[in-house]
Amino acid sequence: MKTSAAMCTYNGEKFIKTQIESILNQSLPIDEIVICDDGSNDKTIEIIMQFQLEYPNKISLHKNPINLRSNKNFEKAISLCNGDYIFLSDQDDLWKKNKVEKTIEYFTKNESAEAVFSNAELINDNNKKITKNSLWDSIGFMENQLSKPIDLYHHIKFKSNVLTGATLCIKREIKSLILPIPDIPKFYHDEWIAIIIASRKKLEYITDELISYRLHTGQQIGARGNLTKNRLKNHLTMGNHILGHTTPKKYGDYARLARIYYRNYLKFKKVADKIKDDSSVNFKEIAETNLDLFKKYNKSLKKTNPVFYFFRTLTDKIRGKRQLN
Repeated sequence: MKTSAAMCTYNGEKFIKTQIESILNQSLPIDEIVICDDGSNDKTIEIIMQFQLEYPNKISLHKNPINLRSNKNFEKAISLCNGDYIFLSDQDDLWKKNKVEKTIEYFTKNESAEAVFSNAELINDNNKKITKNSLWDSIGFMENQLSKPIDLYHHIKFKSNVLTGATLCIKREIKSLILPIPDIPKFYHDEWIAIIIASRKKLEYITDELISYRLHTGQQIGARGNLTKNRLKNHLTMGNHILGHTTPKKYGDYARLARIYYRNYLKFKKVADKIKDDSSVNFKEIAETNLDLFKKYNKSLKKTNPVFYFFRTLTDKIRGKRQLN
């Protein structure tokens, strides 16, 4: 068995050293670290090359001649990995010492799994934990409070993505399923992998916080830090409604559900317009189902409170929001 880390870098001099060290210091050693740099003009390359001198057979550096951006850079990094298990890595987080060991142990006990992700704690620039909320809390995946088993595919299609790429490990044999990764604005590599593998019922997770996920001003995308109790409650309520565990009754719940379904309609329509018909996931169908659900809950708004519905519709029209052609 061989393990790989697929890391993408871009002007990451501030945190790249401690991240590489955390990968090298695993209780179960990683066999190779494949780094694809996307045109850094700071000291990122210099720092990586210093590690290469010490670990010439473990660390490989590939410098992109042009800036590929996140999706295509991860596609390249994954394609270059030789491991049976491939861990995705951002440049600015920290791996817990037992991340690789815990993940491989899970795969060993759950042979049908093709991809496994985990939770994470949230840290700041100084490596300090900044909130009691976890990464999953911050992205609205209320795993610890939802009825089990959780239909991850349904959650991804109709609520939000549950998987953060920095916590993900995939089996080598799914490369052909997930590559190439489409280059679609605001539709990232981790959501692409999540929906493809979840559609096969092969996406699983570990509840442990196996990395420290860094929140800072320079990151491309990220999570929220401190969340109010009301926001966490809303995430849980929406999750239960969307997964079919509860039925909405309040105007506010109908309004939030309508917003979620409309947002997902726009996102998956954009993906459907870009993806060939031979994709293993029918993105056009997902988009149309989200649109039908938006229309359903929009009608419920009108029935629940006609006055609020009138002013909401008027405001949306003025702002150009949620307008169907």
